[in-house]
Amino acid sequence: MVLCLLLVAAPIAGLAQDAGLAEQIDGVLDTLDFSGLEDVQLTDENGTRSVGEVTRALAHGETWLPEDLLMQVYHSFMDHLSQLGALMLAVMLPVLLASLVTHTLAADGQAVSALGRNVCFVIVMVPVVLCVFDELTHARNTITDMTQRMGQLLPMLLTLLTAVGGSASSAFLHPVVVAASGSMVVLAREVILRLVMCTCAVTTVNHLSDRAHLTRMAHLLRGAVCWLLGVSFTVFLGAMSVQGVCSASIDGVAIRAAKYAVDNFVPVVGGMFSDTMDTLVGCTLIVKNALGVAAMLVLAATLMSPLLRTLAVVAVLKLSAAILEPVADGEIVRAIGDFSGTIVLFLITMLCVGTMYFLLIVQLVLVGNLTVMLR
Repeated sequence: MVLCLLLVAAPIAGLAQDAGLAEQIDGVLDTLDFSGLEDVQLTDENGTRSVGEVTRALAHGETWLPEDLLMQVYHSFMDHLSQLGALMLAVMLPVLLASLVTHTLAADGQAVSALGRNVCFVIVMVPVVLCVFDELTHARNTITDMTQRMGQLLPMLLTLLTAVGGSASSAFLHPVVVAASGSMVVLAREVILRLVMCTCAVTTVNHLSDRAHLTRMAHLLRGAVCWLLGVSFTVFLGAMSVQGVCSASIDGVAIRAAKYAVDNFVPVVGGMFSDTMDTLVGCTLIVKNALGVAAMLVLAATLMSPLLRTLAVVAVLKLSAAILEPVADGEIVRAIGDFSGTIVLFLITMLCVGTMYFLLIVQLVLVGNLTVMLR
């Protein structure tokens, strides 16, 4: 009978313990300041919620379904494609009309044919160049938005990392965060995007005149963009990975030694204090991981629309070049294809900056988990 009474009372004690754990998690969440992220809204099956609400829901065990994100990606891409129908018509109609005039009214007139080709090229390049300027503006704004939002989230992750015992890791990763939001972002926004615009200008001149051949110059500028992104990304990733793991090992060993000292050399209350510290560290770790997932969702929400728009522009230009190739002048088709390849560089630049922040968030989450595991 005593055993049965204990078994009946066990679920009640478990519920009380879960309630106490939830209260401690809420207490840790209340110390975080989400006021700088009020304009960021995340949408799922439960509706639109703020970053703080999503973090609280994830900390209490709620899951985020990937199907929702995939459906948002699909609908956003189709919306961008439908909005670019005017660009496709502005590119294709002048080429088709010029081809019709060249092959019927001026079949034997070389001067009229050359003039029609040049006029058609200028008419087609105007909407394409305007589209390139729009993509430049979108890329700059996207990098700026990512920097501002990560500038709000990464300090909170560093604070929680220090709270779980990662003081050495936090001391190392803090200048890395400053470097990521400073030098890397300035390199992408002020240097690489300018090189991409220079590539567009060289591509235009290369196809505008038969006498000016700048194909190798355009390839050189594209290669410079890719090399700058690759080298800066590799240096950042190598320094962050090696030093981050080493700092986590130092934190784990130091905290384990401190816990052993408190547990064995402080009389009476040493073990109780050690257990209380473990519970608090565990709650902080849960909140830190939830905030890390929320930061990844914010990063994906910031990047999704600009990336899909750029991808839709590239798809429209490549589709237009493929349709016009049998009937249009070869130089115009090659120009449209080269411009679509240049616009891809905007997508690569935004994706590299987003991947840098994504790996930095993952590093902060994994270093905290490794610190707690080693203790």
